[in-house]
Amino acid sequence: MTRITRSRSLSALALSAAAALTLAGCASAAPATTVSADCSPADEGLTTFTAGTLTVGVPENPPYTQTDGSGGASGIEIDIIEKLAAAECLAVSYVPITYANGIPMITEQKKTDIITGGWYVTEKRAEQVGFTTPTMYDTMGIVSKSGVDTIDGLESVGTVGTGTGFSWNEELAPLLGDKLQQYPGTVEMKQDLVAGRIQAALDGYAVAVAAYADTDYKVEPVQADTRVSITQSKPLIAFPVSKDNAALSDAFSALIDQYRTDGTLAALLETYNLPEDLLVPADAAATSIR
Repeated sequence: MTRITRSRSLSALALSAAAALTLAGCASAAPATTVSADCSPADEGLTTFTAGTLTVGVPENPPYTQTDGSGGASGIEIDIIEKLAAAECLAVSYVPITYANGIPMITEQKKTDIITGGWYVTEKRAEQVGFTTPTMYDTMGIVSKSGVDTIDGLESVGTVGTGTGFSWNEELAPLLGDKLQQYPGTVEMKQDLVAGRIQAALDGYAVAVAAYADTDYKVEPVQADTRVSITQSKPLIAFPVSKDNAALSDAFSALIDQYRTDGTLAALLETYNLPEDLLVPADAAATSIR
């Protein structure tokens, strides 16, 4: 997920809780993929919420994940999930989630085996869920007409939009002052950028590449700057899983590490027009929170 923690109103929390209860019934939906009878799994004895089926939580956050309205899903993380499931002879069933109820769907509702959507690996989240080995990094993407790619450039470009809840907002606020405007999401921010009400927009890099693919705006990964932490240490992205299913997490992690070394992950990044340097190398992956 490209945002850390957002403050939410009590009404929004109530809606999220209601949504979580509603979505819990979706886990029994027909699988989006099937398995041949002669399939031989890479690892024997793996267990899932529904025997033989990997139930996957999917938020709307392209290019990581999005649902198609008919029980299917797409995105770079969906491509990875379907490779993992195929290797372990598991059918896949997709369940719509939000970022508010995604982790509770694992820990409280116990209705999903794994969730997708570009989740950052953090110590706080690791208190609730386990993580697979990481797949890719995220970083701040700067969207502008001129190709701004530095914090210095943001200070002079004009009004800058950013999504509410991004980890960099607290550090940018004193640098940009009233030139920094916060938005509830990518869509609203893009509208104001295209309308000329702001001159640059800040988003997760991969999300920005997907969101502005149909425009002539330039999306640049931010250059390192000691004043903004995310430019110094990129967040790691991995799949949250249940702490109680370490066997599934370990099996998937071994496969992901294989995809890391055999070029599969690099090829997927290229397919989604993302730079290869977003791929987490083996040495960094080995020390990530699991």
